[in-house]
Amino acid sequence: MEQYKGIVKNRTPERKMLLVVVTGIILFLSWQQRNWLYMIFALVMMSAVFYTKEHIVDKNGVHIVYNIFGIKIPYTWTWDVITIVRPDYSKAKPNVLLEIAKDVTIRGFVFKKSEVQDVMDFIKRMNPNIHVEDFTEEEAARAEEERKLKMQYAMQRQKASKKLKKK
Repeated sequence: MEQYKGIVKNRTPERKMLLVVVTGIILFLSWQQRNWLYMIFALVMMSAVFYTKEHIVDKNGVHIVYNIFGIKIPYTWTWDVITIVRPDYSKAKPNVLLEIAKDVTIRGFVFKKSEVQDVMDFIKRMNPNIHVEDFTEEEAARAEEERKLKMQYAMQRQKASKKLKKK
């Protein structure tokens, strides 16, 4: 079965320990002061230590699987609801951010550069109706340069028109 797993940032053990210590202090202080709202807030924050998620692209669709205390909660977009897939080579360097859209909602999945073209080809096979913008990194850089040149030209024209109006 073809399955691609995205890269998801995980908390370091030091950060997890810091989160437990800070929320423990908040929990203790809120318990002493009988401030129940902050106690609930601290418990929710402490549970974040046990929270992980996975990004998966497979034959059934695009999945985000949340895992908290060993309970897996899948959130799935099937291939018939996805409308567009677009790579972004600059946001997740050295990896590639693959923006997957369903109507107006966009989810970002990070993949290795070597893997992103395979994922886009797989998506095309799963549903040919999905609009896949499969441009390369070089094409994206060239388009960005063209956009910058057009913006500079527009700014120059705007300045020139302001000077003419002042005269």
